[in-house]
Amino acid sequence: MSLIVRHDIPDERFIELGKKYPQICHLSDGEATLIKENWAVTAAHAAILLKEELENGEIPQVSINNKQYDVEKAIIHPNFQISETSIENDIALIKIKGSVTSIPFAKLYDKQNEKGKQITIVGRGDFGTGLTGPQNWDKITRGATNRIDEVDGQWIIFNFDSPQSENTTELEGVSGPGDSGGPAFIDIGNVRYIVGVSSNQTDIDSGKQGVYGVTEYYARISFYKKWIEESIK
Repeated sequence: MSLIVRHDIPDERFIELGKKYPQICHLSDGEATLIKENWAVTAAHAAILLKEELENGEIPQVSINNKQYDVEKAIIHPNFQISETSIENDIALIKIKGSVTSIPFAKLYDKQNEKGKQITIVGRGDFGTGLTGPQNWDKITRGATNRIDEVDGQWIIFNFDSPQSENTTELEGVSGPGDSGGPAFIDIGNVRYIVGVSSNQTDIDSGKQGVYGVTEYYARISFYKKWIEESIK
């Protein structure tokens, strides 16, 4: 994804923010985040294609910090379900051949206190603004910020607040098509934590994607931490 962002802030600022997060892994159709030297976390619906390619004897690749790595394995959450109206347990793991030692991986957030915290989301899916929604795919990685409005079991939830809203953040944004599986980060001191994985978006009012007012749902890392650690073992 390349994120959908505020229309009143220069694009360079979102591009600059994106450069500070080398833990992002680009898939052919989505994003993932490096959480060990050879493991990345993503959305289940973004990993289905990888799993199918592996089963067909193909070797899909991920791009991390401008280097290509082969994917060895994709593990989709056993209770993942998707239908036209709902999605559950939208989380998966990707095992990478070799190990990535040039960049620090993101730690798994394990506290239940995400509500109200400011996050940074990263991706290079479709780009656009809150006025236009998604417009084009320019393959540029961007970062944006938001604030977690709610937590609900397996989800962290946040809205795309317009610049007039008192809840908006300076570099407010949400994910766009192609950003699935991308991270929501919180930095505490010098430690970078991943708190969520981009899953889906709803807008009851306009039915449009990526415009001001939409609500984002990210799979909640603290909810899945045990599954992630056991699957890696």
